Amino acid sequence: MNAHSRPQDGSAPDAGEEHSSLALEVLLLVFRAQGRLATLLAAESRPFHLTPTEALALITLARDSSPVSGIARAVGIRPNGASVLVDRLRERRLVRRQRSRRDNRVVTVDLTDAGRELAQTLTDKAADQLRFALAGFSPDERAQLTTMLRELAG
Repeated sequence: MNAHSRPQDGSAPDAGEEHSSLALEVLLLVFRAQGRLATLLAAESRPFHLTPTEALALITLARDSSPVSGIARAVGIRPNGASVLVDRLRERRLVRRQRSRRDNRVVTVDLTDAGRELAQTLTDKAADQLRFALAGFSPDERAQLTTMLRELAG
């Protein structure tokens, strides 16, 4: 039953059914949008011989250095997978590990100059694609979408 259909007995759908239907629709739409964005990032990262996850890690690190656990959270993988990812990027001289200035026990990852340049290129290419994808939205709608996604992402 979709949000606009009635139960077979002709009565109005109850609020719980409508809420579940809306939640399912939102869930499916978010995953569909995520798939489109992953495809976009894959296309932009392929010429640089990067996986989309590696590209996302570089873009994330362009904002600020991070411990491996922070990279794992940002790109949606487990910490041991993020450690392997960082090792691959380090072998390509795109990132480096260093002790945190605030807490010597913490090792952070940050971009090298080559990593920063590549992250900027990827960010610019992705931004161009997103501008095209969001061209039908008004500036207010884009701002609302950003706010809603930020809240949804937690």
